[in-house]
Amino acid sequence: MAKSMITLAARNVTPYAAAGYEYESNPFYEWNGAPVGGGSSESDTLLKLRAGMDARLDWSRQSLAMTGEVRHIEYHEFSYLTHNEELLDGSFRWAFTSLVDGTAEYRHEHRMVPFDQLPAGTRELFLETEDSLSASLNVLTRGGWRLETRGKVRNLASPRPDLPDLSLRETSIHQAIRRVLGALAVGFDAEELSGSYSGAGEPNTHYNQTTLLLAAERKVKGLSTFESSVGYTSRNQSPIGGNVSAVTGSFGYERELTGKTSAGFLLTRGVYSYVTAASTEIDTELSMHANWQATSKIQVMPAFSLTYSDFPPQTGNSGSGRHDRYQVVAVDIRYQALGSLSIHTYGRYDLRSSSVPSYGFNASALGLEVVFKEPQ
Repeated sequence: MAKSMITLAARNVTPYAAAGYEYESNPFYEWNGAPVGGGSSESDTLLKLRAGMDARLDWSRQSLAMTGEVRHIEYHEFSYLTHNEELLDGSFRWAFTSLVDGTAEYRHEHRMVPFDQLPAGTRELFLETEDSLSASLNVLTRGGWRLETRGKVRNLASPRPDLPDLSLRETSIHQAIRRVLGALAVGFDAEELSGSYSGAGEPNTHYNQTTLLLAAERKVKGLSTFESSVGYTSRNQSPIGGNVSAVTGSFGYERELTGKTSAGFLLTRGVYSYVTAASTEIDTELSMHANWQATSKIQVMPAFSLTYSDFPPQTGNSGSGRHDRYQVVAVDIRYQALGSLSIHTYGRYDLRSSSVPSYGFNASALGLEVVFKEPQ
């Protein structure tokens, strides 16, 4: 038995490697693309290398999946930004019967902090490490009720200018109840989130957040998916930050338009942690995407997103806080040249305006990546 499981696992282990070249017009996401010194040009070209392995093991009603990846990003003009990254992701999905199932997931990632998340004018390299562990339990009663419980712990060590030890720890419990009526499910969601920032000055900042939602879902296999929720989120942060509350929720729709084309959109509004200031932000985002299988070997995926972000002022500070408007237009084209060789070309344009002008920028990126991976 043990030998057969090992053999099965070996058949589902897939190594891969990729090499890419990317042009960035404004790598620091600076106001109007204006350089602030430290380089002879505001643009740069990057060499991106990555290698990893996917593994999957299925038996009975259970499945185990793992991904490990290392990355090397090399900057030509701003060579001091050259760095390495790593990713380890694993998930275990189980089911006792068709009525009881669950998951356990772990993710570790060491990566660069994007410059659009740093204070305006920052040109220093910052690397962050995130670890998260989650587990869920789902029970479907014979009467058509589904009970869902999910717990998560997240640790983020994310240094910022003048805050080399900044970190965030969050724990959450999400509970949901659904009445399943064929393809339609309706019910309630409740989430309790607690967290704390450390390394941002004394005393540490703590917060508690509660979200209550009415939710509905409808899935027609092979045709469409509709999901919506609406409710309220309240967050209390101390000793600074005060109370933040907002109407929150989501509305999304996915549709198979033809046998080769699908499209969808998602509108969300939520309350999140703004790590750079150890505070809170409220994001309202609309995203749209499409997937066109032009031929058996060519896949085209355009996408667009528009995000309005509100950063409430800290307790005791005057002013109305910061307000951003962030647009992204992107397109990915993938060509499966051979069974194990694919070519990925992509383009992206970012535009952010802000009530604090120095946080506004525009930037574009163009890239080409060659991927070697055995078909699964």
